[in-house]
Amino acid sequence: MNKNWGYFYLLVAILGWGLSSSFIEFGLAYLPPIVFLAIRFILAVLIISPFILATRVKTIVGLLKNRWTWVIGFSETAGLSFQYIGQQYVPAGLAALLSLLFLLIVPFLSPFLLGERLRHIHLVAVVIGLVGVVFISTEGQLDNLFGGSIIGILFLLAAASGYALYIVTTSRLSTIEKPGIDTVALYYVVLVIISMTSTIVAFLLEPVPLVMPIEAWLWILGLVLFSTIVAFLAYFKALTVISANEASVLLLLQVLLPFSIDYLFLGRSYGLWVLSGSVLILLAIFIVVKISNENDPANDLLTVQKEAISQKS
Repeated sequence: MNKNWGYFYLLVAILGWGLSSSFIEFGLAYLPPIVFLAIRFILAVLIISPFILATRVKTIVGLLKNRWTWVIGFSETAGLSFQYIGQQYVPAGLAALLSLLFLLIVPFLSPFLLGERLRHIHLVAVVIGLVGVVFISTEGQLDNLFGGSIIGILFLLAAASGYALYIVTTSRLSTIEKPGIDTVALYYVVLVIISMTSTIVAFLLEPVPLVMPIEAWLWILGLVLFSTIVAFLAYFKALTVISANEASVLLLLQVLLPFSIDYLFLGRSYGLWVLSGSVLILLAIFIVVKISNENDPANDLLTVQKEAISQKS
């Protein structure tokens, strides 16, 4: 698969995850956060199991024996769980910023787990992107970045760490440990792990309702179909050709999606803060895409580093 297809698949994932904020916001009005998370992934697994188990049982068993598969599943579960909990205790602007701090963590994990050289221009792009997020999420009301409980802040920092580890280890498994991996099988196994771990956490921490209104099921179904089944599969396919550092910044497009939908379909207009933040995010993405596609003399060295990491494993 060439890189253009990788960008296409990542765009599909971004669209799905961009819609998830609305599905989650409305769904959490009916359910506790971890219960909502568990039901989301259980339903996704139930829907796709007949199609995947029919042809990929042997591959799935092999992936279950790989330690990196479990790291991917556990880290994503941690990221989602901590974000669902933490965002209830801090202002929306601060929650958005803290959960996106994986952008700062990924570049520092990549040299150790992927052999990807940390470039200063990439860090510049990350900072520009995060400033854009601040502009958009606060709309100039910087008070939204302050307040909330320390517990909520810690949960969101833990969520960002979980997401960063998820991105880097997914890239490692698909490019170093198992090049040419069956991404559909990997996607399925990770969803199974997330559904199992989130279900256990839900039963331990939250009351599980026996009956739910039809509105709750509708929001969950939208989240399952578009933001889970489609988005996660597209993401795993994209990570086979797009680096973790590049993907982490491209995921900032999620921030722009709700505003774009409001503008294009609902006729809502936004002020200079949102416009400026959008420009900064697009600038950050341009910088990262440009530096990832230019002829870098370090590319041969990176290949050697990746091979050395693979051999050590």
